[in-house]
Order: sequence, then structure tokens, then C-alpha cells
Amino acid sequence: MTMDVEAEVGEGEHQQQQQEEEDAGVSCSLDMFREYQEVRQMVDTIGRVVETEFMAEKAFEDLKKILDNYQEQPHLLDPHLEELLSCLVEVVRSNPPSSTTTQQAFRYLWLITKVRNHKIIFKKLSHEVKDLLPVLQMLESPEGSSDFYASYILLLWLSIIVYMPFNMMGFDVKVAGKEAQSGTTVVQRILEVIKAHLKSAQKSREMAAYLASRFITRPDLRDEFLPQFIEYCFEVLEKEPQGSVYDVFHKLGVLRALGLIFKHGKREEMLEFSQKVLPRLVACGVTSSTDTPIRKLAMKVIQRIGLTFLKPRIVSWRYQRGSRSLAINVQGSTSEHMQGDAVDKNAEEEDDEEVGEDMEEVIDYLLQGLKDQDTVVRWSAAKGIGRVTGRLPREFGDEVVGAILELFSSRESDKAWHGGCLALAELARRGLLLPERLPAVTPVLNRALVYDELKGKCFMGANIRDAACYLCWAFARAYHPDQMAPYIRELATGLIIVALFDREIPCRRAGSAAFQEHVGRQGTFPHGIEILTTVDYFAVGNRSNAFLKLSLQVAKYPEYTKALIDHLVQLKVIHWDSAIRELTAKALHNLTPLAPDYMAKAVLPTLLELTTSVKLVARHGSILALSHITHGLALVTAKQGTSLVDLIGQDILDGIVKIVPTLEERKLLRGLDGEYMKQATAVLIEKCSLAALPLHHHEILKVWHQLLEECVVVIEENIRLAALQALGPLWTTYFQPVSQASLMWRDDLVVRYTAALNTDKEIQSQGFSAALGYLTLPLVQGKFDVVLPALIRATQITPETNTWAQARQQAITSIIRLVDTVGIQKDGKESEQVCEGNLGSIYQALLRSLDDYTMDRRGDIGAWVREAAITALQTLTKMVLAKDPCLLSEELVGEMMARVCQQAAERIDRTRKVAGTAFAALLHSSPKLPHIPNVKEVESIFPKELCDGMNWASEKSTFNLFMQLVDFPAYRPRVLLGSHLCSRRNFCKLVPIHQ
Repeated sequence: MTMDVEAEVGEGEHQQQQQEEEDAGVSCSLDMFREYQEVRQMVDTIGRVVETEFMAEKAFEDLKKILDNYQEQPHLLDPHLEELLSCLVEVVRSNPPSSTTTQQAFRYLWLITKVRNHKIIFKKLSHEVKDLLPVLQMLESPEGSSDFYASYILLLWLSIIVYMPFNMMGFDVKVAGKEAQSGTTVVQRILEVIKAHLKSAQKSREMAAYLASRFITRPDLRDEFLPQFIEYCFEVLEKEPQGSVYDVFHKLGVLRALGLIFKHGKREEMLEFSQKVLPRLVACGVTSSTDTPIRKLAMKVIQRIGLTFLKPRIVSWRYQRGSRSLAINVQGSTSEHMQGDAVDKNAEEEDDEEVGEDMEEVIDYLLQGLKDQDTVVRWSAAKGIGRVTGRLPREFGDEVVGAILELFSSRESDKAWHGGCLALAELARRGLLLPERLPAVTPVLNRALVYDELKGKCFMGANIRDAACYLCWAFARAYHPDQMAPYIRELATGLIIVALFDREIPCRRAGSAAFQEHVGRQGTFPHGIEILTTVDYFAVGNRSNAFLKLSLQVAKYPEYTKALIDHLVQLKVIHWDSAIRELTAKALHNLTPLAPDYMAKAVLPTLLELTTSVKLVARHGSILALSHITHGLALVTAKQGTSLVDLIGQDILDGIVKIVPTLEERKLLRGLDGEYMKQATAVLIEKCSLAALPLHHHEILKVWHQLLEECVVVIEENIRLAALQALGPLWTTYFQPVSQASLMWRDDLVVRYTAALNTDKEIQSQGFSAALGYLTLPLVQGKFDVVLPALIRATQITPETNTWAQARQQAITSIIRLVDTVGIQKDGKESEQVCEGNLGSIYQALLRSLDDYTMDRRGDIGAWVREAAITALQTLTKMVLAKDPCLLSEELVGEMMARVCQQAAERIDRTRKVAGTAFAALLHSSPKLPHIPNVKEVESIFPKELCDGMNWASEKSTFNLFMQLVDFPAYRPRVLLGSHLCSRRNFCKLVPIHQ
């Protein structure tokens, strides 16, 4: 029955199974059904496991866990599938329908069907006519209609039975008893079961539709019951909605049934219904429904109707690539396999077949479906176009391709672009996109690979770029390398750009996969194997890694260098996402050594022009990129021993100098836009300073310095950090106190910054505390005795500054940064270095900060200060140990270790982690920290091997260890205080203390 339709090219189940096995072979994760004996035992003992509900549920979950491992390689079940199904069917036959054993068997059968697909189970499940009435009776019973697992499997089983060639109409004659007396025939009972389950909210609805398609299309039933069932379907579709969710489910059921009926029915018999069904289907509004699943199924029905208008055939005009063996591609043997790779010129043309208006209407609906707002509908429409075009004459098929290409215009929405890419991929995959169309398709494909358009307040394009990669993937499988040769360079660079620089992970991975497919099947991508080993599926998952590391590896090949740079400059510099713009600037810095002349002569002028653009993203991105490239060029010229100005030209240098004044003149450093521009200009100043541009006596330095001072006291943290990072290089390069005037400037700077700490604004104290930490050695030398006391005072709590935790945290960080700058010398001067005279005050400030338990609406904000102090104590002690351990007194070390232990017993996981890490580092430091109280006993509690693998954030792992220190007087008060604070605030659970 209906075997001619089932054998349709590209849709047969044999090809599907072959593809499954091919794909599974590539994954190489499993090689056989290893748990077969375990599963077989579970089936054999099904009667025992249902004795309690718990045992039955556990057995179900165990089987589910086993079979889920084969979800991607279901064909591995095939050698044992028939045996398992037979055993479970026998369980169903030999037990009452209402028994728990039967219900458990249905659940097992459903798991197997879910993994292996109902189409395969359709072939393997029992197909004896004697099972018809028992299965039907079970479906009619309360258990069969209410239990999802039972109804799903029974409907599938019944669809297999009714597919058998026996006289259904004569079956009632042989049936005696209740059925015969009631006057209800078996056919009517089956139809009632189908109709009842078509409105189900569960997946049994789909199986009822499948049963309907097999049952209604039987030769002995279709003349009488097929028109009636189609009419019933339209009664449901045309009925006025009652506002119930079950109305939607009912429509979904009948639409699926209609689609499957047109799929499984013979074309000649369904043709008479097609012309009537199509207009009624459109008239009832399912193609414009607000429910996505309804529109999707409507597309499926329309395409199936369209297929009945055309005879099943393999069109002679389709492109047929010859051998698709990967081994042949690797061996480079192409000349022997050219036969059949081109369209057969001598094939008999089939253009004499007429394409009626109904067919044109179907194609029009499918083309409209490519613009649908939901992906699943567009995907269904694309597959429908592929199927229908496979039966059209060549001229009409080419018109379809032309209509799809019209979707790629600026007037069309992103939905149309996405649907167009999917449709072209389907046509290419089926050999229906002829090579002569590639010159028109390739430019569209290149635009789709980088599509990223603003729609309202959102940017659209990720799905289009993903679909474009799928189209490239289809090209790799569809065409011979000779046909693709003219487009290889464009495709290779386009795909590598997506794989490296796309914002979205799925798109980068899709680009990598398509690139891999071309390397394997075409073998013509430049340096394909070398790049593929670097830009693989997993490596491109990390965006920063792809932008900053992988791109550098690929750009080493000359074929890709300029293409990567041009893409970044033309599209990513002006990208809407600021994170992408920042990564782009860093990537251009990395690529600069590979093309310094191109960067200097072509890229820098372009970027300099964009710095005055009216678009914020263009100004921001171009200034960032200009800054990083300038720094990169400076490194190149320094290595070569040449002049940076000679390379970039005086005009570019003058343009860079004018950027900040121009922005200020145009008031672009104010407002919301100004936040981005301040951050960009801070980066510009930093990179120009690192590049050491010849501006040592230029007036622009005062402008730059004033701008940075303004930025260090803004609320936005990213601007403050950028300004602080720029101050150090600016001072190092351009502000060296060598003359009397520069010394006076230095003195004034220190006075202003230290005075700014005495303020009633937290952000000002925080900003200038941080700025003092970035003072260079020439600026702080001779003034350390002024700066250090000011920062120490900033760490102290006063009634006015009680809630300034972040300012105190920043002051502590700056103290340690300055200590690292000036160094430690026991007999040094307090105005120049850390020495015996001021070291104690630093330690006392840090230890005092460990008592900061300030609370506000944000919680324990004092924890930020305590954590900064712990880290500072660890860093400072390490520096003192390296220089002169004699500077550490016994009292100081004992107090420090005890206070750190207190923090390690506190309530906040993050604080405990910082304290525990510092405690272990001090205990096992090299050189050894002197004067640790009870050092041997403490080392026995905290051996180095234990500390190296310890999770210090876990109270369960660390609390008992630190509580053992209570036995030692030097630690007891502080450890108890920490645990007391922890319990008093009721923030953490205390584990039992084992005496």
C-alpha cells in the first residue's frame, strides 16, 4: 500500500537510517548496546518491580537513564530491538489491561520508541491481525484513554495492524458478541478513538494523526471514509474558537492528520481532494493564525498538497555531484570522478509538464512562509520549497530560485533573509540550485554572513548568520570543487570571519563547522587543515580567545590577514556592543605586527575620520582601535629601530592630538554619550603614552592630564579604572621632575591629591586615593612621608566617613602599590622608602582595618575593607621577608596570624577564602616567616599538602581545623571572636566540634 510515495527520493526511511549510522560513526562515542543484558533483565523482571510504586518508578528512571545515552546513536539498539519489543508485547498480551505490569510495559515501550523513533518501531512491533480487537478494547478502556504511555503505544500498535492487507469491512462479520449487537462497527470504533485522541493535549495526539493517515488511506476504506474524515477536519478548523486551549490542540491534531494523509495517500487518489482542500484551508485562516504550531502544520499541509499536483520523479536537470568520498578528496583524485558531476546535457528535458495555477498558489504560500515571524514556520516552508522544486520543470525551478533571491533586499525584514538562507540551503542540498546560479547567490551569502541590522531598539541577525553558515555547509556537500573554485577565497574568508569574530557562540561554532566541512569535502580552502586544527568547534566557544588568540594564528597566513583586518575596521569597530568594540581594538593591536604598513597607511586614516562621526558607536570604537593600533605600531618601530612618526606621518599624529580638544569643543564628553567617550579618551591617552609619541612639551599634555583628573572622580567604575590606568603611563612618559618647574608641579600635585582626601564626597576620596597609588617613583620619591600618612588616615573610620568602605579599600590597595613602587630598605629615609620608621604604621593601619564591620543597606560592606587588608598583609609580608625578615617582630607576627585566623572563621564565604589562602601562604612561606606562634602544632593541623587542595570558602572543610587553634592561647581570643560573630549574626551553619 502507498509504496510508491514512500519510496520518494530523499525522504525514504532507508536513507534516513543510513544517515543516522553515518553521523553516529563520526561521533565515536559508543560502539554497541553495552547495557543490553541489564535492560533485558529489567524487562524479564517487570512483574516484580511493580509490587510497589517506588520500585516501579525507580526501574523506569533507571531504564530512561540507560536509553538516553543512545539518543544520538539509536541505531545501536537495532540488533536487540525486535527481541525487546517482542518480550514487552508478550507482557501486554498476558496481563490484564488495567494491571500495573501492563502499564509498566507501556512505559518501557514508550522509552524505546522515544529513542529509536516511531518509524523504526513501526517496522519492528508485532503486526498480527489477531491483536486488532484487544488493542482497540484497551484504547477504549479508561486506562487506555487516560494513561499517556499506554495510549501512545496502543495508537502506534494499531496503526501497524490496520496497515496490514486484510478486509477491514468484512472484519465485523467475523466479530460476534457485544460489538455486533450494538451495531457499532470496528471501523467506526477506530474512527471514534482517533477523533478522541486528536484533541489530546499530550503527544498521543500526534500518534492518533499517524493512525488516521494509515487507516483512512486503506484501499477498502478511502472511498467512503476519506471524504468524511476530511470534512470532519474542516469542521474542527472552521469552528468558531471557544477560548479553550483544547481548541488549539484539536486544530493541531487535525492539521497533522491532514498532512500525514496527503503524505501517505496515493497521489492519484489524493489529487481530487487537493484542489478542494487548499482553498478551504486558506479560507479558514490557519496560515495567519496567532499560534505558531498551527501555522507550522499549515505549511506542512500546503506543501503536501502541492506535491500531489506534480508527479513523483527525479528531475533530470538537477545538479548531481559524483563521488562524495572524503578519502577521494584527501587523495586529490578528481580527474577519475568527473563523470556525473555536471548536469547531464543529454538528458531528456521535462519542461513539457504544465504547472497549474494551484501549484503556483502553493509556491506563493510557501514563499510567504519564508517571511513568517517564527523560525519553525520558516524552516517548514524552506523544506517544502525544496521538496516541491524537486518535481518542477527546470524553467519553473529557476523562477523559484529567483523569487527566493528577491527576499535578500534592504526592503525585506530579517525574517525574510533567514527564510531565504534556509530555502537556498535546502535547494543546494537537493541539487536544485544549479552552478550557474552561484554568481548570483554568492554575493547574497557574503552579506548574510555578516548581517547585523538595527530593528527598533534591538539588533537582528544572529539567526541569519547561522543560516548562512548552514548554506555554506550545504555548498560543501553539494558541489564539485571545480564548480566552487571561483568562490573559494570569498567563502573561506567569510566563514573564518564568522568563526573568529561573531558575537554569538552558536554562530562562531556554525562558522567553524562549515569551514571544517569545506576542508574535508572540498579540500581547496587555503591552509584549511592548519587553520582547522586551531579554529575548531570548542576553541571558538570563548569569545576573547577567538578574538585575541585564534585570530592571530589565522592572520599569519597572508590570504586572510587583510580580510580579517578589513572586517574588524569596517564592521566591528562600529559594532553596537561596546564589549565587541573593545575586543576589536585589542585584536587590531595584536594584528598590527603582521601588517604594519597597511595599518599605518590605510587603517589609521580611516579610523581618524570616524573619530568625528555623528554616531556614538563609531566615535567610541574608532578611538579605541586607533589607540591600540598606535601602540602596536610603536612596538613594531621600537623593535625595528625606526621612527613611529615616519611610519604614520605627521598628519596622523596631528589628528591624534586634536581628538580630545575636538570632542571637548563639540561637547561630546558630556551626558550619556560622554561616558563612553571619556573611557575611550582615557584609553587613547594611555596608549599614546605607552607609544611615547613625541609630545613632551606639547600643550595637549595639560589637557590630557586635566581630563584624567576629572575622570578619576566619576561614579562610573569603568571610566575611573581607564583613567587610573592611563595616569601611570602618562606620568612615566611625559612628567619627569627634572627641572625646578617640574619639581614645583610635582609638589603641587601631591598637595592637591592628598588634600582631596579630606572631603565630604566619597567618590572624590576613593578616586584620589586610587590615583595616589599610581604615582611613579620620580613623583613620589621625596614625598612618600606626605603621601603615606594621608593614605593611612584615609583607612580610618570617622563619624563622617563611616560608610565609605570602598574608599578605605582603595586606600589600602594604594598603600601596597606604593610600597611596591618605592621598595623596602631598613635604614632608608621615610620620605623615600618604606623603612623601619614607617613600616610599623603601615602594619598597624592594615591590622586595624581587620576590625572594620561596617553595615549598611548593602550588607557587610566592611568585608571589602577586611579582604583588602588581608591581601595587603600577605603581599607586604612577602616583600618584607624577601628584603629583611628582621623587620618583623614577634608581637607583630603573632597579632597578624591571629587576626587572619579570625577572618578565616567568619561567616562570609568570600572572606573566608581570602583569609584561608593568606593564612596558608604565610604559614608555608619561603623564606620562612619567623615568630609564628606554636608553628609546629599549627603546621601539623595545616600541612602544606592539605592547604594546597583546600577549598577555603567551605566552612565544612575549614571550620573544625581553625577551631583546633583554640587550644593555643595566642590564637584563642581571635578564633573565638570570629566564630562568635559568625553564630551571633546567624549567617552560617556551624558544624559540630569534635572534642
